Amino acid sequence: MSELDRLRNALSFLTQHLPGATELAEIAENGSVILDSQRQEDADKVLTGKADKSYNPDDYQKALDEFRKRNFSNLEIGRLYERYIGYLHEKENWQVAYTGVLGGYEDLGRDLVCIKDNEHKIIQAKCWSQRKEVRENHVYQLYATVTHYRLQLREALYLKHGKSAGKDIMKSYKITGHLYTTTSLSEMADKVAKHCVIEYVSEPLNKTYPMTKCNVNQKSKDKRYHLPFDPQYDSIIIGNVDGECYVNTVAEAEAKGFRRVGYVLV
Repeated sequence: MSELDRLRNALSFLTQHLPGATELAEIAENGSVILDSQRQEDADKVLTGKADKSYNPDDYQKALDEFRKRNFSNLEIGRLYERYIGYLHEKENWQVAYTGVLGGYEDLGRDLVCIKDNEHKIIQAKCWSQRKEVRENHVYQLYATVTHYRLQLREALYLKHGKSAGKDIMKSYKITGHLYTTTSLSEMADKVAKHCVIEYVSEPLNKTYPMTKCNVNQKSKDKRYHLPFDPQYDSIIIGNVDGECYVNTVAEAEAKGFRRVGYVLV
């Protein structure tokens, strides 16, 4: 048997027996405007069929409309849900790190890390069918990653401030775990969550939330907007500079003086 045949057989086995493997194989072959935006050569062309690079807000709006209408895979819906939960927190002035989207399977079960003052919220997001319950293993995973985060933060504080001062600073931090989901917990998962002090939050996905990020560069004050399929979208923080916001349409962003990132207005 050739090496190529062995690889085909291995892929066939994985897609038959590993949950999510079929979707991953499809994404590996065709790309994804959510999961693979960093390597997607031209998401606008994928969405609209146009290869024109001239500055055209109407075309950008068409690409955004097509993005909203796409039939997303379960994996893509999961990423969209993480973004939505992050948006809800950024609206409330939390600084959000999209560790699930950016870290992929190396996120240690932390989809989002939200920080405001001395509060640190470690969030796991599950956008599942309401026919499916979240079981206790996911709660245990979240509890473990909250503990791991606490240990990492403590070690960093010890290294920076010394053990004594680091302990005092650590005592001032409130680090909590939160499970956001579109479905319910199983009976045992609910008991485990209460025992481990993990907050369960029922939050449906609103696919019509404002997705366009209007970002202001801290140094240059350059104003750029990022559409949800732009390469740096998930690393952009909204709310840490005055004037930043989310908007629904390209026209709104343009009216506020923002210009599309990666494009030059001639």
